[in-house]
Amino acid sequence: MAAARGGRARFLAEGSGALCALTTVENGVGTLEISGILAYQPDLGDLIFDGFEDSAEVLAAFRRLESDPAVSAIVLNVNSPGGFSVGGAEIADAVFKSAKPTVAWVGGMMCSLAYWIGSQASAVVSTRSAMVGSIGAYVSVVDYHRMLANAGIEVKVFTNKEGTFKAAGMPGTAVTQDHATEFSRQAQRSFDVFRADVLRAREGIADEAMQGQVFDGHQAKRAGLVDALGDLAYAKAVARRINRGRNVPPIGRE
Repeated sequence: MAAARGGRARFLAEGSGALCALTTVENGVGTLEISGILAYQPDLGDLIFDGFEDSAEVLAAFRRLESDPAVSAIVLNVNSPGGFSVGGAEIADAVFKSAKPTVAWVGGMMCSLAYWIGSQASAVVSTRSAMVGSIGAYVSVVDYHRMLANAGIEVKVFTNKEGTFKAAGMPGTAVTQDHATEFSRQAQRSFDVFRADVLRAREGIADEAMQGQVFDGHQAKRAGLVDALGDLAYAKAVARRINRGRNVPPIGRE
């Protein structure tokens, strides 16, 4: 799913957590932890109190693993409900284009933007109880102009004559039908890009599996969102297997 924050489309499923771009390297496999809500350069309060992580830092950490000669394959250890599209699509592109085999693993949540990113890996591994999917986008705007009016407060916004959509969603103003149409257009555009990226990496996922729903690991595997079920150690083994040039991946482990 997706919401708006400061005019940015947001991809988010319910849940949150502390997020930090932590990397480790073991036996040639670099692991990047992605957990919490992804946002582009969030403020300090979001980082400390609201479980946000800077998507720019996540991308930089991934780039470091790519350039590290000690790393032959990369595992994304994902536990995230998603986040904001700004900055997130670039992580997805980096994963998709990476010259090093990359495996995405989820033991908690890999939803919305997090799935957008994880789906671009060479293989996706999930535990059977993990939450996967939520492929979709939304724009959320709080309209409380009536509450302010009841308190005797009216917010007036003056724009240039061409600015039909300027200041749409500004706190205290009414959401007009034109504004609602524009917000829907933004959400649809974000979803169209999301869907196209998923399908470039994972052909054959049915439209019925991309309606914003969340699957457990078993369901996600049947729908083609993940390739195999297993733990983090298994995901690392899959990454090593791909790096050795073996088929991607040993499908079917339960």
